[in-house]
Amino acid sequence: MLNNYSEAITWLFQQFPSYQNIGAAAYKPGLANTQHLLEILGNPENNLRFIHVAGTNGKGSTCAFTASFLQQKGYRVGLFTSPHLVDFRERIRINGRPIPEEQVTDFCNTVVQFGVDLSFFEITLGMALVYFEQEGCEYVVLETGMGGRLDATNVVTPLVSVITNIGLDHQAFLGNSLPEIAGEKAGIIKQGVPVICGEERLELQEVFRSKAANLNAPMQFQHRNVHTTYDELPLYQRNNAALAVETLGILNIPTESLDPISTWKNLFLDTGFLGRLTPSIQFPKLYYDASHNAAGMEATLKAMRSMGAEKITIVFGASNDKNLAHLTQAKVDQWVFCEFSNARSYRGKHLQETVEKLSLTQVHFAADVNQGIEKALKLRQEDSTILVTGSFFLLSDCHEIRRMLLQGDQ
Repeated sequence: MLNNYSEAITWLFQQFPSYQNIGAAAYKPGLANTQHLLEILGNPENNLRFIHVAGTNGKGSTCAFTASFLQQKGYRVGLFTSPHLVDFRERIRINGRPIPEEQVTDFCNTVVQFGVDLSFFEITLGMALVYFEQEGCEYVVLETGMGGRLDATNVVTPLVSVITNIGLDHQAFLGNSLPEIAGEKAGIIKQGVPVICGEERLELQEVFRSKAANLNAPMQFQHRNVHTTYDELPLYQRNNAALAVETLGILNIPTESLDPISTWKNLFLDTGFLGRLTPSIQFPKLYYDASHNAAGMEATLKAMRSMGAEKITIVFGASNDKNLAHLTQAKVDQWVFCEFSNARSYRGKHLQETVEKLSLTQVHFAADVNQGIEKALKLRQEDSTILVTGSFFLLSDCHEIRRMLLQGDQ
């Protein structure tokens, strides 16, 4: 018997391997486990309406915009995303509010009795769907964990499937080429279910067109002129916002009154969304961003330069399964490399040797991200901007991010 939330979370992380904590060893591809769990739970997914979102970058942002737009239209909206930054409950929200601690504890006590071999992600998904059904959610915005075809979330049949874009990430699981990765993401396309995609490269669009045609799924690509209509948004958020608007259009929900600019400014309050060029409240010209692959880093730096940032110092930490070669392409003035508390972090000698091979200039090291921020502030040149980036896990160690999340959920 788990007596409180703290005990439930401790049990959850100890009993079920979490990709967030241990990486590849926790990955359980396939849908059979999830289907079995949902059958035991009474198939709550059958009473819910889903928007299913996959993609290499931007899926969290697109989910947040979609949820916020639906909330503005008066709907009760469940939002399922991962990973969390500070508190497990960030993953499961209704109209921006995290799942209550008692719900987490009760569900864990229920699962204790099942004796089923499940992953952390499968348990979390089951918890979310039960909660969303109990609370009468009218729509559920569901973010894939990794890939699409074999992701646990792919047990649902949505009203619309959304694919943001394709980049190189998680190659060990999804394939070493962009077409291979696109094929895995295309796995969320269902028979007769409309699909919208933000990928612009024709050779990758063809992967999605072919899959959609085979399943008689109406296919469209995001076509709004986002560079003129959404010019106050960070560059990389414009396509995400446009995808969300067009998703509502597919659902026959009027979109004329939606304001992506004000929605972006209130996205944290509306959905708990944080960590994508989030400005520091404490330090001027310092931003937090969870970019963790080459395409994400490129988009973030491009957005920063469009905001007027010329001199940039990066405080960086990454998971040790990430290839850091793309950092050589980032035109920045200074680097501060640091570790984070999650076991998957690049650390010590391994971190230093990896960085040395990159032959970057103006490189510094710090024990953790908060010391890294202090060092970057001391090194800061006049008119320079600081970016804290590289991993969700890095941001989760930031004192300011933790304060923002804990205050926002009160």
